[in-house]
Amino acid sequence: MAVRVCPHCKTEITASNVAAYSFGVDCPKCDARLEVAPGTRTISSLCGLAAGAIAWRLSINAGGDLGAVLPTLYAFLAFGIVSPLVLMFSANLRNAPAIPVHEPAHDHGTSGHGAGGHGASGHAAGGHDVGHH
Repeated sequence: MAVRVCPHCKTEITASNVAAYSFGVDCPKCDARLEVAPGTRTISSLCGLAAGAIAWRLSINAGGDLGAVLPTLYAFLAFGIVSPLVLMFSANLRNAPAIPVHEPAHDHGTSGHGAGGHGASGHAAGGHDVGHH
C-alpha cells in the first residue's frame, strides 16, 4: 500500500489509516492533526461515482429475480471499493483545522419557568383563568 508522510516530521502514516480517518488523523510521532486535502477527496469521490455509473450501466440488463436490484447494488459496491482505493493512492496530507471547543451551557436559574414550563403568572391549577366563566 502507498504510504503518506506527515508534512511536519516526515513520519510515514499508513494509507489505510489516512483513508479511514480522512477528516482528521493524528501523526503518531509529533501528534500533529492532519487531514486529506479536499481536492484529493473530490477526485476519489468522482472516481468512485464514475466506477458506480459504469457498474450500473453494465448490469442494467441483468435478468432474473434480482434484475431490478443488482444494478444499484453493483454501483454501490463499485463506489465503496474504488473511492477509498483512489484515496489511498493519491491522498495529500495537510494541517487540519483546530477542533472547536464547546463550552458547557450555564445554568441561569429558573428564569421564571416552573416545572410545567410556565412562569409564576401563568395558568392556574386547572389551566383556566379564574373569574372568566
